[in-house]
Amino acid sequence: MKRTLLSLLLALTAALAVAVPVGARTFGAAYVDDMVYRVFGNKANVPDGTGTDPFAIFTNSTNADQLGVAEFAPGSPTGHHGGRWAVYRATWTETGDASTLVTSWDALQMYVASGELMVVRDAAADFRCPVLGNPQPLE
Repeated sequence: MKRTLLSLLLALTAALAVAVPVGARTFGAAYVDDMVYRVFGNKANVPDGTGTDPFAIFTNSTNADQLGVAEFAPGSPTGHHGGRWAVYRATWTETGDASTLVTSWDALQMYVASGELMVVRDAAADFRCPVLGNPQPLE
């Protein structure tokens, strides 16, 4: 009986040692349409240049609240593809204000059109990172 109980205890300990790290996730956040979405990294293979959903990373923002900005999220009517991100580097120009908080793709495009922000595709940085539903409004 003791031997069976000890074997069962060892099996449970081994299962927990494997399951706990797998279940643990580090969450981040990104802006989509003026809402904050939770995101988490996923070690999926995403070959360079195969990202499908636009995602901007700011290179010289001085706003501590600036997160990445995605064009789509779950429920977007025009094409969320599960977080397979096509990365763009967004850089404020001399005429732009690097302290500006950008929280939507439309706003990002407005700053690009005005010459205040420059956006360059970085295909080598494409990655996979699911966006979770249940977004939070900006505070």
